[in-house]
Amino acid sequence: MPKWEYAIMPRKLFAHLRRFFTNSFVKFVAKKVVFYAIVMFVAMTFVFFIPRIVPVNPIDLMIPRPSGGISPEQYAEIRNYYMRFFGLDKPLFDQYIIFWRQILTLDLGRSFPTSSVVSWPRPVLGAILGFLPFTLALVIPVLLLSFILGNWIGARAAYVGGKRSELAYFFSVFSNRLPCFWLGMVLLFLLATRAGLFPTVGWISLRVKPPSLDLDTFLDVLWHYCLPFLSLFIVYLGGWATGMRSMVIYEMDSGYVRYSDQLGFRKSKSMAYAKRNAILPQFTGINLYLNALIGETTIIENIFGWPGIGRLLVDSVMTSNFPMITGCFLVIMVVVIFGNFLIDILYGFVDPRIRIGRR
Repeated sequence: MPKWEYAIMPRKLFAHLRRFFTNSFVKFVAKKVVFYAIVMFVAMTFVFFIPRIVPVNPIDLMIPRPSGGISPEQYAEIRNYYMRFFGLDKPLFDQYIIFWRQILTLDLGRSFPTSSVVSWPRPVLGAILGFLPFTLALVIPVLLLSFILGNWIGARAAYVGGKRSELAYFFSVFSNRLPCFWLGMVLLFLLATRAGLFPTVGWISLRVKPPSLDLDTFLDVLWHYCLPFLSLFIVYLGGWATGMRSMVIYEMDSGYVRYSDQLGFRKSKSMAYAKRNAILPQFTGINLYLNALIGETTIIENIFGWPGIGRLLVDSVMTSNFPMITGCFLVIMVVVIFGNFLIDILYGFVDPRIRIGRR
């Protein structure tokens, strides 16, 4: 290779790097990374301080009060031992530094022996990862299926019309106004307690042999899964349908749709363009629906005894289990932030204006 080409290579590399870092989409991604990093820092700081300002010491829940078999001196010695063992005897600022060190190293310590859901002394992260698949099994299918089916129902109700479409839209408006926890309790009462079609609690029947990868276990878990899934799916289906119907009606009155009709385009073709533009605000709303769905899944898991992170979190809050509270909120925050970040990136591909930097 000639010497002059070696001299040009750094310039070409610098030009490529400059073009990369000045790209509008790269700037968009960088801003999102910084924003979500700040959100994560602030949220986890609140997670650290809020449980510790509650006037309840988890060590007092672990150790019974002195009785006839133990003296006050022995009780104080045992209490001080556990305070040192769990690091609760250190100043609050030192605990805060240790808190972030544990998060950055993914070593969240061990659960307090106050939990009724997790055995002690079990590592916090390992316990949470055992509960996480059950939560994701509710959140991801509900979000994706309600988005696809709800937008289809809303678009069809807008440009097809008819009694069936209007009836589907009326059902969507009605279901969108239902609280998930109320609908869950109604379904639990009608379909499980009264009709006996579904189990009332849990994720697997006691009569089934130990869980294994066979068809009987899968069908039994699916049987327990139906009511928690329907309690969330019905409500979110209505939300997507009502929003999509409003957006399609707005797009049908736009100039490009009227112009395409005057040019002789088929109605299905015009509606295809209208649906593509109407789906953009819906796609943006996935962030909001994901955040709300995580919170409502927590309630649904406790109603149906579904062994997800929500059930573990409620148990940890009730027993002041600081390490488990930190771990649950950390995993929830990671799931929410990663989901929002992924949706923001995908939105850049769905909407060309974001990708090419046009407003």
